[in-house]
Formats: sequence, C-alpha cells, structure tokens
Amino acid sequence: MADILRTRPDGYQEVKTGLGWRKVLSPTSSEATTQLPVIDISNGSHPDLERRKAVAKDVCNAAIKTGFFYISNHGVPDSTVGTIFDETKRFFRELTLEEKMEFDTEKHEHYYGYYPIKLDPKQPAGSKLNESINYGYEPSADPNAADQQNNGDNWWPLEDRLPGYETEVKSYMSEVLRLSRRLLRLFALGLDLEEHAFDYLATRPYSILKLAHYPGTLPGTEEPSSIRPHTDYEILTILLQDNIPSLEVLSNTGQWIQAKPIPGTFVVNIGDTLAMLTNGLFSSTMHRVRNTSQRARYSVPFFFGVSANQEAVIKALDTCVTPENPAKFQPMTSGDYIRRSLQGVYSKPHTEIVYETIEIQAQG
Repeated sequence: MADILRTRPDGYQEVKTGLGWRKVLSPTSSEATTQLPVIDISNGSHPDLERRKAVAKDVCNAAIKTGFFYISNHGVPDSTVGTIFDETKRFFRELTLEEKMEFDTEKHEHYYGYYPIKLDPKQPAGSKLNESINYGYEPSADPNAADQQNNGDNWWPLEDRLPGYETEVKSYMSEVLRLSRRLLRLFALGLDLEEHAFDYLATRPYSILKLAHYPGTLPGTEEPSSIRPHTDYEILTILLQDNIPSLEVLSNTGQWIQAKPIPGTFVVNIGDTLAMLTNGLFSSTMHRVRNTSQRARYSVPFFFGVSANQEAVIKALDTCVTPENPAKFQPMTSGDYIRRSLQGVYSKPHTEIVYETIEIQAQG
C-alpha cells in the first residue's frame, strides 16, 4: 500500500499509489449504507465447467464494479479460522514488547517481522496506530511447492514460548494460498481466458500473511487506531476480520462503505497487479481502517502477490487493450514491480523512497 497524501486546492485529498494519484474522498462525503456483494463460491471448484463459469462471472462483476466483495462457502474450515485468531491474540497478548522486538523488521533483510505501534502525538495522521507481524512465503506451507522441505526467511517464536504457534500459522497460510489460486482461476474464467491462464503468476508468490492488532483509541492522540487510505499492490488480498467493524471501502461516488464483519466469510479485494493486468477493468479500490470502538481489533490479511520471478513481465492482457481503451500502464518485470512496491510500502530509514507512477501519461 502507499500512504503519501496531498490535498488539492479544491479540498479533495489524493493518495499516491502504484497506479498514480487517486482521489480519496470529497469534502462532503459521508458513510454510505451500501453493502458489498456476498458471493457463494462453493461451485468455484465444481466438476461442471458451466457452474464454475457462473461463479467466475459473479466474482469478475464484483471486481469490475467495486473491487471488493465477500466470499462464503470458501472451503477454509471454521476450526482453522478460529485457531488463527487464537494464535494472533496469543502473539500480541502473551509476548512482551521486548520479546516482540526480537522480531523487529528493522533487523530483517526483507520486509518480514514485527512492526510496532509508532505514536507521534504532534502528528497523529503520521502515526502508525497498530502493531503487526508479517510472514513471507513459506515453501513448507505451500501445497503446490516443489521444495516443501525448505523453510522461508521468517522468524518464529521459540516453541517453548508459544507452543504450536508456528505450526498453526503455517496451516492457515496453506489454506489461504490454496484459496488464492482458486480465485485466480475464477478470474481467468470470468475474463474468458483458459482457466489456468494466470497460474504463472502464482507458482512461488511473493505473499505476506499479516497478523494485526488495532488497540482502542490510544493515549496521547484523539485518532482511532487505523491504517490510512491506500490500495494494495499485490494481485489480491484475502482478509479475515473479527467482529469489530473497522474496514471502510471508498465507493465510486466518493463515499466510505463500511465492510462490516459477516461470520463465515472473507473479504476479498483486487490489488494493483490485477488492475494492471486487466488494463483498469478490475478496480483496485481505496480502503482504510478506523477502529473507533475503543476495543481491541484483530485481523489477518493475506496479500497474494506475483511470483518472485525476476523476468516474468506484468502487462495488460491483449484482450483488455483496444483502440478505444489503449494500454494504461507500463509493462515491467515482476522483480522490478515487487522492489518498487515494497520500497513504497515498507520503507526503512536507510532507504531512499522513489515514488514513480507506472501509469502511462496521456499524450497531447
């Protein structure tokens, strides 16, 4: 996600994302009551192709219209969902700050590890009012990996400190990897492509599983614990949220729609990568998190990114480019795309941030 904000002379706010400057909201915007679509994907793996296509049509329509939707009957066991919430709470409640800082991302060569709350009372809008732990791709947790015996670059609490934690987190990671690939096949079908047309994007995905904790309103600031408006740079995001309503999605009319928790569902949103591949047909939609409840909120987003293949090229599908709708984005290798995206999202103090748009500027 990107979080560089600016205010235009007319009062509108914009945020810099991988797809250029995007309007955040109008000065008169208000919370809308519109509900995001809920899609039953139980037939998404049905042996009957026509049934799969029917589900694919629904998810693609949602990807075009809102870029956000719920999925039900997704195949992830309730027990697995309950366990990942339990493990998330264990990490943030049972470990001391000193113990959590042993996994501080500043010590990691990648962008994994622990991200503490960063509170600046003088600049609440610039504060990071949540804490999280990021885990990258784990071959040992990937049902499709050829090298399942290999572990990733993640740091895990010792087994005697949080017994069973690593095993359960990897188990959940396996489920959402499998679900992400199912969704990718549905997107391909819905675009009238061969069902496995996008498989090359996900052989060894640059993915991040984030366990996040949003406290209630913190001392020293009147701001709710939050994440500012942004889009996700990956292919798609699968979000598991608890019962505290906090996620808000920006509608195409400039209104914030609350994505209220619905038991038994995940929230899925389109990332910048899919927006690029479809030449803007799919919507990579602005969203934010605002926990105004004064109660702790926990969420588990899974960011499913492109394979870390340095030479694979990300560019708009030929079927999405026409004389009336010419290519909007510059092609680039997945390696370059991952590097520039991570630089903007997880910049570190020693890193110079270069925000370049990959949007092709209009001529004339």
